[in-house]
Amino acid sequence: MTMVKSHTRKKYANPAKHEIRAVSNAATDYIKQWTTRELGKIQQAQTSPLCIPVNNGYKIGQYRLITHPNKTCEVYNHNHELVHIFENKISAMLYTVYTIKRRYHSADEIIILDREINKNYTDMLSLRHIIEAARKNKDYLLVDSRVARLEMAETKLTIARNKVSQIHLYAKLAKVWD
Repeated sequence: MTMVKSHTRKKYANPAKHEIRAVSNAATDYIKQWTTRELGKIQQAQTSPLCIPVNNGYKIGQYRLITHPNKTCEVYNHNHELVHIFENKISAMLYTVYTIKRRYHSADEIIILDREINKNYTDMLSLRHIIEAARKNKDYLLVDSRVARLEMAETKLTIARNKVSQIHLYAKLAKVWD
């Protein structure tokens, strides 16, 4: 017995790949916006900042921290704009916590010290490179002048790192997160 082909069955065309991709991108964008909005509402209701680990960093309140393998940490605000690239993760977290808690003086102090650390560290690296090149060229006058600058950069770097470590210790003992 043979079956008769149904002429009433609807025939659906397969959607194109770009249409499927567009729909899925719209859905993921909506989910991202919804989660950001809901996290903002939860953060406003809480007195202490929420820290949520994500695939390449953390989300603290409306801030996003992206950690890198070289221990630096980028901080982005709620508008997805880069605030600063911190030397370490602890300073970045403290900066966001202090900003969320509206302790702007402490947050500014952390960012100023981190900028000084970054400046002195890059100065130190470049001065070491200049000194090596001058020693190869036997330009000892340049070596003497750059050694003095190198020592100043190293001392400023250690002073700034000690101040940041004191801020970290104070935040740990004062339980700033709560």
